[in-house]
Amino acid sequence: MAADMHIHVFGEGQLTEDDFRIFFSNVLGSKWFQMNRGEAYEKDDALYHKFDACPNIWVGEVSWLKAALFSSPEDFIPDPVGEVNEIIGEDLPVVDDELIKKIEAALKLANNTSYAISTSDQIVEFLRKHKGKRAFTVSW
Repeated sequence: MAADMHIHVFGEGQLTEDDFRIFFSNVLGSKWFQMNRGEAYEKDDALYHKFDACPNIWVGEVSWLKAALFSSPEDFIPDPVGEVNEIIGEDLPVVDDELIKKIEAALKLANNTSYAISTSDQIVEFLRKHKGKRAFTVSW
């Protein structure tokens, strides 16, 4: 079973730091991860809809869990997906020419897994359309 990683565009006023804190609270490796989340970290459908409503584009399939369990990221994390996640991640970088070049280069890396990935052209076009805005990745 694989997740689908997307690049999302952060909409002004649409999401808050609290939304990120709650949404990513159960994601191992996230800076927002909380082992003992409690009621303050309860997700609801409205929160999922807020994230889903952000403009986004599919990058590719990935299995972070299998990579961690089997200690073989090369089998379960396509290099392009892993690199895009490293470049963007949760840090909300601004989409600019430099970021677009990095993402374009990452998407040209070899995919030595059985997982599908998007094309560089589609993602670059999406990013150009959202220049000046902030981006983040989500694995659904």
